[in-house]
Amino acid sequence: MSSQPSGEVQALLGHLTARGLVTVPDRTKAVPLTGGVSNDVFAVSGPGVDVVVKRALPVLRVARPWQADVARIGIEARALRFAHAETPEAVPAVLDFDGGYLVIERAPESWTNWRDDLLAGVVDAEVARALGHALGVWQTRTATERSRLSGFEDRKVFAQLRTDPFHREVAAAHPDLAPIVTRTVDTMYAARDCLVHGDLSPKNVLASGGRMWVLDWEVAHIGDAAFDPAFMLSHLLLKSVHAPRRADLYRGLAAAFLESYTRQVKDTLTLDGGHLMRQVGCLLIARVDGKSPAPYLTGPQRPRTRDLGRALLVDDHRNDQMNGVLNAWELIK
Repeated sequence: MSSQPSGEVQALLGHLTARGLVTVPDRTKAVPLTGGVSNDVFAVSGPGVDVVVKRALPVLRVARPWQADVARIGIEARALRFAHAETPEAVPAVLDFDGGYLVIERAPESWTNWRDDLLAGVVDAEVARALGHALGVWQTRTATERSRLSGFEDRKVFAQLRTDPFHREVAAAHPDLAPIVTRTVDTMYAARDCLVHGDLSPKNVLASGGRMWVLDWEVAHIGDAAFDPAFMLSHLLLKSVHAPRRADLYRGLAAAFLESYTRQVKDTLTLDGGHLMRQVGCLLIARVDGKSPAPYLTGPQRPRTRDLGRALLVDDHRNDQMNGVLNAWELIK
């Protein structure tokens, strides 16, 4: 087998050398990182350099055809710069962005992926609190300082990577739910509340000792403040369906996340708890019947997830408080 780097790696190292980030290309390694479906991601290390480099894919690595605009990498660069300026402890720094290559700070090797931790039963409420606080900061700053939202007006990529493959796939797969899903989408698109991350899931969180970084900002946009908390809560519910013996632990994380988040936004944003629950319901069903099914759900767990999503979608939500979604854990037991 040849020890020569691939053409892709050679192009990457040539770009980084031209940008002054790599000074000794012959002694610098670029190792592909696994787990992503929408980007090529490399860890680049060598004399004087230790970074992560991303480049957006035009076609995602999933079973069904799924295309997305590669210009989203520019959205991610802008969003990372904003979030790092507001919460440098919660977001890696952008070191360079040019030619479609995004270069960011690399986390220490001891940091772990929060999704992997959760699936292994490692639960740290401090990570959930830090995440809720950071999300609240991003939302309040952009809700009160509208000039901070410049450059995030386009929601095309959000439609390509979220609404179409998630919500609209649910409506198509379940015609009886289509009216309420459509109403949820209409409410979401009518909102211009604040900056929305759009992919706030445990897989996009690196953590260590209560500290955390939030990654993957490529679908950031001006939009519905309820979407990010709903996305995170849906993932904690998915983990609970997958490992019901840990459901109370995951519920505790959800409570810590919501408490920290609502404390931060309470004087700035008022979220409708019923809309939040409908968002969670859509997202749960999408992880079974959409274009990006949750890979860890086993056979019987898929219909349970679908039933839970339906319950959250069709419930009359008399309790429209933000923490009302915590009652969803009772449906798992």
